[in-house]
Amino acid sequence: MSVPRNELDGDPETLLARWPSYGPAWDAAVAAGVDVALIEENLRLTPAERLAELDRMSRLQEALRPAPPERGDVARPR
Repeated sequence: MSVPRNELDGDPETLLARWPSYGPAWDAAVAAGVDVALIEENLRLTPAERLAELDRMSRLQEALRPAPPERGDVARPR
């Protein structure tokens, strides 16, 4: 998934003109700087595609998580 960087930049008025309005709460989110590009992109996916993306991101997070300290290793103050 990728959104062109220029679609995420701009002042609130420019962003409001760029994205469709789904009501006052949506407009307020855009004006507050919420990245609606990602919301729009994810809502285009089927539920199965969203779950696959969640699984992919969960595996990435797990791979990047630091290893826990080994048993017996005790951090001692210097």
